[in-house]
Order: sequence, then C-alpha cells, then structure tokens
Amino acid sequence: MKGLFSVILFLFVANTLFGQDCDCRTDLSEFRNAYTRTISYKKQSKDSEVKKRFAQTYDSLQNSISCQESQWDCFLKLTTLKDVIRDEHSRVMAHGPKNEETPIEQTTFYKELPSVSYDLDSLQQALQQRPLEAVEGVYYSESATYAVVSEGTGYKGIVLKTTVPLWKPGMLAFALQPALESNYRVAWVLQDFSGFRSLQSERVQNGRFLIMNVAKDPEAPYYYAPEDTETFFYEALSDDIGYMRIETFSWKDGNVDTALAFFEKTFPNISASHLILDLRHNGGGTDQIGKPLRKAVKKYAKRNKVYILVNGRSGSNAEQTTQVLRKSDNVKVFGDRTMGVINYGLNYGEKVELPSGRFSFYLTDLDYKDFMEYESIGIPVDKKFTTDSDWIEQLLKEIQE
Repeated sequence: MKGLFSVILFLFVANTLFGQDCDCRTDLSEFRNAYTRTISYKKQSKDSEVKKRFAQTYDSLQNSISCQESQWDCFLKLTTLKDVIRDEHSRVMAHGPKNEETPIEQTTFYKELPSVSYDLDSLQQALQQRPLEAVEGVYYSESATYAVVSEGTGYKGIVLKTTVPLWKPGMLAFALQPALESNYRVAWVLQDFSGFRSLQSERVQNGRFLIMNVAKDPEAPYYYAPEDTETFFYEALSDDIGYMRIETFSWKDGNVDTALAFFEKTFPNISASHLILDLRHNGGGTDQIGKPLRKAVKKYAKRNKVYILVNGRSGSNAEQTTQVLRKSDNVKVFGDRTMGVINYGLNYGEKVELPSGRFSFYLTDLDYKDFMEYESIGIPVDKKFTTDSDWIEQLLKEIQE
C-alpha cells in the first residue's frame, strides 16, 4: 500500500509539474511545426547545415524546458529557434494581458516580468566608469535611466530610474544577444506592458542604441533621423541640387494615389542635375509605390546624379528600392547600413496563434530572391556618415567635391 501511495504521489507531482507549463513545451513544438511552412524555412532548409542546426536548436531548447518558464523565458526560447532562419518579416510576438478589467499590476504577466536584485546604486557607479565604446554602461532615454550589463554571451538592460507608470528600478527592459555582422538581437518589454518584441537589427554605436534609442550621453550632437516633412516631399536646395524625401511606402491613408500623383508632378519639373533621395526611417511598404519611384529615378539618373540617404531604420521596400537603384551608374548610397528586413514579405500573411494564446507570428509567403545576402544584415552604403553633424550637410560636401 505504501509503495502504491508513493507511485500515485510521484505521478501526481509529475503531472502537476509537466501540466503546469508545459504550455512552453507545447508552444515550442507547435511553433516548430508551423514555422516550417514559411517560404524562408523551405528555401533555407535546402542547405543541410541550416536544417540540421534548426533541428538541433529545437531539441536543445526542448530539453532545457523545466516547465517553470515565465512568458518572457518562453518568448526567448521561441525567438532563439526562429532566428536560426534569416527572416525578419516573421518575428515572434508575445501578448500581454487581454482582460482590460484587471489592473496590469495584478496580472500574472506583470508579476512574472524579469527583474534583478542587484545593489543598483553600486552597479550604476561601476558602469559609469565604462568607456564610451563599451556596450556596458549607463544609458539614458527621455523617461528612464538604464544599466546595461553583460550576461553570458549578451547583455541585459535594467531600469535604474524611470518616470513611466508601473515600471520600477530593477526591472529588465531589454536583452541583447550577438547576431550577424555587428548587429544584436534585441528583445524588449513593450513600455505599456502589452507584450514583448524582438529584432535582429540593433546596433550600438558611439554609446547609443539605434533601436532602443538610449544613449550614454543624450546631450551629445546626434544626427540620424530626417527632419519632419510631408510624407512625399521635394524642394530645391539650390539651382543644381534637389532634395526628395519619401517617408514611407505604406499603402495606408491613400498613400498610393498621393505618391503616384507626386511622382507624376515632381519628376518632370526637376531641373537640378543632382538629386538627394532621402529614405531614412522609411520602413517600407508596397511595390505600388516602390516600383513607380524606381522607374522615375532610373529615368532621371540616365542624365543626372542621384544620392540615396539611408540608415538603420530604412527597411523592406525602402531597402529593395535602394539596392535596385544603386545598380545604375549615376546612383550612390550614403548614410548607414540599412535594417536587413529585405528578402521576404507578407502577401496573405497568415497569422499563427500558438496554443497557449500568449504568442503569435506571421507566415511569410513572398520571396524576393535577389536580396538574401542582405537579410538580417542590411545593405552597406558607399560612404558611412558620422552622427555628429547634419547628414544633408555632409552629403552636400560630397556633391561639391
């Protein structure tokens, strides 16, 4: 009888342990199965080494699951498996609480958010001694101060001070892992606690994070984003130099008709022999805008010079447009390497919800084929600009030389 009781007790404990979470185990399994339907997996897994690495990563992650994982822990495991395949249009999204009647601070999601128990004052003092070029250090945003400290092969960003409601010192705001080239994969908690997100295009340059937008010296001159203009904008900077900004290729808000009318009206009337095409912070959109722009610029570039400005927030169709145009003899690219969200896309874009309801992702179904070498890396520029002076001024000097 005692032996039978022990067996029953063991089975009860085991079932409790493995039934508790094994939301994460089930989600990882279902993610693996669904992700193999993406066009990116189908193409890249033709390489036996990629297919093997995907399988081995899956097995390793499954074996690491303790069935005690928080939603953040499971999110990182799903993201780690996804990142074996280079496809930035298909990122795992984690969802926060759906019951709006329950205060966020009373939800399991909030209570399980990662935090540390360091002596934060001592940590801040130590990190303030780190040099500007080091990733570790103390960083500032408009509303918070963060400690970025190394952990394993990566780094974590910890809140030191903040004015944002419900955020507290010691909470983890983001985590970094090395990715391709000099990029990092950054995973972060959305500021309103509506979920988690990640990208493989984070860069740390001159004491500043590009995606997280935090800096060691927030007062230092920093030129990266374009000045605000109309969505589709042109002006003559001089008799011989024109400036055109295309803020987005998104089809929303009637942009397609607006863009086509803008191209039709503007290009025939450009008398300048030098055109600056500013695609900084253009996250992409539809070919219905991208392709007509390429056609108009190619025609202009047959007899004139074109200078494309891009940066690490230029993505998708903006990157494709840049790479297509730079093949013309009279087109050069300046600024900073682009985002690397370029080779795949969403047509029907089926959304897959994982069994726990805590995670989802989209199945990419478009393969542009010609841009794979830049996926998850970005398009390099012909000349990189510094961030301590205005990029338009730097480009004007290039044109004058």
